[in-house]
Amino acid sequence: MKHREARVLVVGDNAMDGEQVCVMLRERYPQVEATTDALKSDAVFERVKPQVLVLAFKSLEACERFYLGLYRRSEVIQSLPHRTLLLCDKETVRRAFDLCVQDVFDDYVLFWPLVHDARRLAMSVHLALCALDQELALAPLSELANLARRAEALEEQLAQQVKLGRLHARHAQTTARLAQESVSRAMGGLSERILATGLDNALTVRDASRVEQAFGKLRSEAVMPTLEDVVQSVQPVRDWVDTITSELSEPMQATRDMVQRARSSRPQLLVVDDDEYMRRLLKQVLIGAQYEVEVVGTAVDAQRFLAKNRPDLILMDFLLPDSNGILLTRELKGSQLNVDVPVIMLTGRTEKHVIVESRKAGAVDFVAKPFNRDILLKKVAQHLGH
Repeated sequence: MKHREARVLVVGDNAMDGEQVCVMLRERYPQVEATTDALKSDAVFERVKPQVLVLAFKSLEACERFYLGLYRRSEVIQSLPHRTLLLCDKETVRRAFDLCVQDVFDDYVLFWPLVHDARRLAMSVHLALCALDQELALAPLSELANLARRAEALEEQLAQQVKLGRLHARHAQTTARLAQESVSRAMGGLSERILATGLDNALTVRDASRVEQAFGKLRSEAVMPTLEDVVQSVQPVRDWVDTITSELSEPMQATRDMVQRARSSRPQLLVVDDDEYMRRLLKQVLIGAQYEVEVVGTAVDAQRFLAKNRPDLILMDFLLPDSNGILLTRELKGSQLNVDVPVIMLTGRTEKHVIVESRKAGAVDFVAKPFNRDILLKKVAQHLGH
């Protein structure tokens, strides 16, 4: 039976309800477990590592409170693919629907009282596991897309270094040529002084033509060839740079083609927000819209990511613990690598000066917190050109 070995964890505030849910699921999912101990629930979650988390609290507020707390306390939950199911009654079904539409939770089941579809819970768990399978199946493609974007960033960095290499080689050759001219002038000047003054009678010149001959020979046979060797020694560097550019043109074109395919399938977004719950919420919404999403909580982490990656769009929180969105946006717009990446500012502040300064820094749009899912996705699609 498909998903027979799936791990399901039921968390609630009533032991009888928890056991009842387990009984209803155990026939199909033997590895179902329940806990109602608030002090131990985190440890149970980390031990079980559930693929489906069923929240069986009597109130939706308790579900939200528990899951938010778990997400802030647990390190496992950050990297564990899972789905969340809410159990609700008729009075709270509308609120449960809204929470799922907002991607706070994945699905809900009208569970209390048990006079409705008794198999709906098992079906919802089945559908949650199928969705999880699909997500995991797409993971290799997501990783390929991520590698493609990193390759694109590498190509741009390489192009900058090649350009810099050419500049250095040209500068070195120019410097060597100037040195040739300078030494030649200096030797010519010394020859003229010796012939004119004998270096203030320090030397006696009996045969001016032989002195000129000696200096000319020194210049042509010793000094100038040595300096010419310096000039020519830079030429292999220029040839090497040209060779790199030529030999890498074909693989780089293949990389560009791969990047284009990756972008057309699943654009990558970077979310910069210091609130862990907000990061999770944004990630769920954006992944649900078929975007690749990376989330970070500080300006430093954003800088580290952007040093190696080039996302298609950035959602930037205005207030960060170690900086602010305006400064970070201004900084990345000053980088040749990320100058064209659109930035949408996330902010609870709508003062005119905030909007003006954000625009000046390079932000293309704003999304107010708490955000509206449809408005957010519309603006993201608009600035991705979809």
